[in-house]
Amino acid sequence: MKNFKQFLNLEEPEQEQNPISSEISGLSWDTRIKGFGICLLVAFLLGIGAVIVYFLGGNLSGFAILYSFAVIFGVISTIFLRGPMKQLKTMFDSTRWIATIVFIGSVIMTLVSALAIKIGILVLLFVIVQFLALAWYTITYIPFAQSALKSCCGSIMGA
Repeated sequence: MKNFKQFLNLEEPEQEQNPISSEISGLSWDTRIKGFGICLLVAFLLGIGAVIVYFLGGNLSGFAILYSFAVIFGVISTIFLRGPMKQLKTMFDSTRWIATIVFIGSVIMTLVSALAIKIGILVLLFVIVQFLALAWYTITYIPFAQSALKSCCGSIMGA
């Protein structure tokens, strides 16, 4: 099982582990899996709730708030697998930092526009930006996916 975790890059080899990061994320593997599962379940339920709120009540602000928290819990769930320091380090890696900043900014602006400004078109705009930034961020974890998507979009735009 340990080799499988190392293969998935979920656990560093023992000789390379940083004592500070292992102290911070000093949870057992079982506890990490449970934390991941619970956060992912909360994210899923909030996402379902967001869709229900929007389609049954037409409440765009309620949808945006629940959707934003669903996405936040989804990101938090991965912290349980990788550890907080390693997650932050990879989030701000040279290939991801722009998507991370746009994502965090769009989550904040989605919540601000839904709770304070209360302009529906802004809420919708920031939810779309949030979704696209998260999708781009996720794609950075798949080898060659960014370049493949760029060339695919370039082909569509050129055709």
